Amino acid sequence: MSGVTVQDQCVKMWEKMKTSKIKACQFKLTANNKEIEVVEDSIIEKGTEGAWKKFTSSLPENQCRYAIYDVEMSIDLGAGLPPGTRTKLTFIVWAPQSSPIKQKMISASSKDALKKKLDGCQVEWQLTDQSELEVKDRVDDLKDLPDIKTSGNGILMFEGVKV
Repeated sequence: MSGVTVQDQCVKMWEKMKTSKIKACQFKLTANNKEIEVVEDSIIEKGTEGAWKKFTSSLPENQCRYAIYDVEMSIDLGAGLPPGTRTKLTFIVWAPQSSPIKQKMISASSKDALKKKLDGCQVEWQLTDQSELEVKDRVDDLKDLPDIKTSGNGILMFEGVKV
């Protein structure tokens, strides 16, 4: 652990996401690398059209971020049953290869301080490149989760995109 503290606003955003008020939010280290704060213009409201595309395009090319995202999937529940919906409260560590080494090191060592405050997190993704944000890659990560794996033919849609 790096001694970095998590601002209360980060936990408030997590609570908002858990109660379906927001879809996603990003966090970052402050300029002095002492705290984790909310990236104010990163909040995506629940019901936003194209939320996944908006979220992925807002991640910086050369800066580390943490993010939370409420992933929504339509899954096959088996023969004779209509598709069901599953959501996964997801914690994302975004550390692009082009970000400064010092920032990546502090980001990695501070991750647990933030994650401990996010009770109920169901999935964690550690991503380093825009190509890892493709729907197919995210579906590949999710399809082996116990509640997805045991249901029919798996994931039919990810964030409104047919799989």
